Amino acid sequence: MKIAYRSTMPFENRDTRGNPSISPSTNRSVMPFNNIPMITDILNGDVKIRDVYPNAGGSWGNGEDLEGSYRETGDDYKRDVRDMDILNSFLAPARQEIQKWKVKIPGGSKTFMSFDLAKKYTREKGIPFSYISRIAQTNNSQQDKTHIIADALNKTFLVESIDPTRNVIENGSAFCVENNYFISCAHVIKSYNKNRYINQEYFMGTIVNLIHNGLRHEGTVMAIDPKLDIALIGSNFSSDVFEIDESCDMGENIIAIGSPHGYENNVSTGSLGSVGRKLYSYEGAPDYLFVDLSVFPGNSGGPVIKASNGKVIGMITLIVSSSGGYGLNAALPSTHIKDFCNKNIKGFGNTSKE
Repeated sequence: MKIAYRSTMPFENRDTRGNPSISPSTNRSVMPFNNIPMITDILNGDVKIRDVYPNAGGSWGNGEDLEGSYRETGDDYKRDVRDMDILNSFLAPARQEIQKWKVKIPGGSKTFMSFDLAKKYTREKGIPFSYISRIAQTNNSQQDKTHIIADALNKTFLVESIDPTRNVIENGSAFCVENNYFISCAHVIKSYNKNRYINQEYFMGTIVNLIHNGLRHEGTVMAIDPKLDIALIGSNFSSDVFEIDESCDMGENIIAIGSPHGYENNVSTGSLGSVGRKLYSYEGAPDYLFVDLSVFPGNSGGPVIKASNGKVIGMITLIVSSSGGYGLNAALPSTHIKDFCNKNIKGFGNTSKE
C-alpha cells in the first residue's frame, strides 16, 4: 500500500473526494500517485515505466503545450534499458579491491592480506612500523604511484662511506639489484676526477655502510667502473630487489629516491627530459639521461624509477651546474647498470623477485 502526504490549506477548492486543495487542479498538476511504481516493482519486472507513463520519454505528455519537447527525439532510444542500467548501478555493491601488505623480515619478507594483520605481526615481533609496505597490484590500469613509491623505499638506502686515510665521511645513495648486492656511484665510495685514469685499487680500503630506517649494515666494495661512475656493494643484509627496465621514452613520468644532504630516502617526481646526452669526451664515457626532477648532493647513486611499473631505468649520477646547485640532472641509463651487473654478479637476474 502506498501512502502520500501533502500539505493542505483551507481553500474553497476541493478535490473529487471533498478534501481541501492548495490550488485548482490542471492537466499538469494532477499526479496519478496510485499508479506510480516502486523501484522494486520495476526491477522485478512487475511493471514497466511506459505502462504507467505512455508519453514518458521524448515528450512532456498530453496537454495544452503547443511547442514540442525540450528533448531531442532520439533521446527516446532504448530509454527503458538505460533507466534500468541507472537503477542497477545504484544498487550494485561497491567493488572491493583485494589488498596485500608486506613486512620486511631478516632474509626476505612476509605477506599479509590486510594492513591490520601486518601491523599486529610487527607489534608482536618488535619490528619497526616502517617495515610495512603495500604490495602494488594491477588490474588493467597503471599501478598507483603511491604504492610504487612505498615499495621502492624498502629497496633504497643511504650510503655512508668513510675514507680513513683522509678522515672524510661522504654520503650518497644505493639500491638493491640482487639479493645482498647494491648499486651506487663510484664517486659516492670515494670522490675522483672522471677525466683522469683511476684504477679500482684507488677505491679499496673505504669503509662502507648501508643505512635503512636508521639501522647501519656493513657493506663491502665488490667492483668499480670509474668510467661509468658505478660501484657494486655487497652486504649480508637482505632486501627486496628492483627490476631493471631498459626501455624508456622522453616525457614519461619518473620517480627518484635518494638521500640529499644525508636525509634518508627523500622522494621526488618529474619526467624524463632527454636521452642519449654526451657529457664527457674521454674514451668509454657513456651517454646519459636528463631527468627533470629535484636532485641535490646526496642523491647520487639513487634509482630513477619508471612511474608506470616501478622498475629502474637509471641511476642519478651528477648535476650539470656551474654553481654546484640545482641544474640539469644526469642519470646513467639502465643498459649500463644491467651490463655491469651481468659482469660482476654471478647468475644475475636468476633470483625471483617478489
